[in-house]
Amino acid sequence: MQKIRYAVIGSGWRSLFYGRIAQALPQQFELTALYCRTEEKAARLRQEYGLPATSREADVVDSRPDFVVSAVSKQNMAPVVRQWLDRGFGVLSETPAALTREELDTLWRMQQAGARVQVAEQYRFYPYYTAVLRLVDSGLLGEPVSAYLSAMHDYHAAGMLRGLLGLGREEFRVTGNTFLVPVTDTRTRTEVLTEGRVVMKEQRQALFEYESGRTGSYDFMSDQYRSPIRPRTLRLRGTRGELDGREVCWLNQANLPEWDTLDIRQDPGGEVLGITFRGRELYAPPFGRCGLPEDETAIARMLVGMKRYMETGEEIYPLADALEDAYTALLMTSPAVTPGTGLEQETTGQGMSGGWYQRQSGPRIWK
Repeated sequence: MQKIRYAVIGSGWRSLFYGRIAQALPQQFELTALYCRTEEKAARLRQEYGLPATSREADVVDSRPDFVVSAVSKQNMAPVVRQWLDRGFGVLSETPAALTREELDTLWRMQQAGARVQVAEQYRFYPYYTAVLRLVDSGLLGEPVSAYLSAMHDYHAAGMLRGLLGLGREEFRVTGNTFLVPVTDTRTRTEVLTEGRVVMKEQRQALFEYESGRTGSYDFMSDQYRSPIRPRTLRLRGTRGELDGREVCWLNQANLPEWDTLDIRQDPGGEVLGITFRGRELYAPPFGRCGLPEDETAIARMLVGMKRYMETGEEIYPLADALEDAYTALLMTSPAVTPGTGLEQETTGQGMSGGWYQRQSGPRIWK
């Protein structure tokens, strides 16, 4: 395979993932440049991580990457993506694609006019979710009916629910709320917390009702990515069976129930070496055993897909889907309230109390 050469715009936590991929798989990936806003930050990244960091945009251009990855803050994502598209580069944007409806429309129009842009929505390429989606596609569970997901936030969950339920970009209604609840702090990105301090965190809940009649339930705690006491939870119901985490139950051809589990093989470091179900392979490491955790593995698959997109136009995760994810997240936005707020109010008729909202999707140019 020809080496994939990419430059990264941005020097924060997320940008380091792309450096680790290139260092773990040097025969397949090359980070040509990593752009920082200051020379001080660039020097630190060169010294601490051995990355080709620079504070000069000209160095990014001169490195002649196959495409550029935008890994800046959410607030700066859409402007930076437009900047590098206007320079003639293909751009793989980190999520979300944009934070306003106007920016989403602009990205779609730019792609329709010939710009090469994709969004790194990586969760479908995690080992577990890859395996689950293949199991769903096999038809073992019948037609998907409903899904409960507590594993990832907002736009990520919006895309995953549609994937699990086999949905396109159909109309939907979302009913939800965001609560402030007391939980014990356990971890940050850099340290383990053992003081037992109870703090207020956001918990967002939403019910999606889709035009096809299928439903999706979303539940996410703001510390769920890092807290060891907040496990990922997925339950998917079909007309002939159900998946709950690793457990699968279904009706066989004689319409009698059977039960089994997904066999997930991992090394001591947590790298997923394979996932099978009753001897059928549902996931195999695309790069072999390389020491990368699931997030970097999924991102590396996005990089491979971006290279193919640049060469053939075949999208790895359609931009229209990424725009739909971000649009859905906009409809889910609501201020956090304390549970029970507004229960003393009259809620007859169409009113909803305590911060609850209900919103309907509307016309969008990428649908």
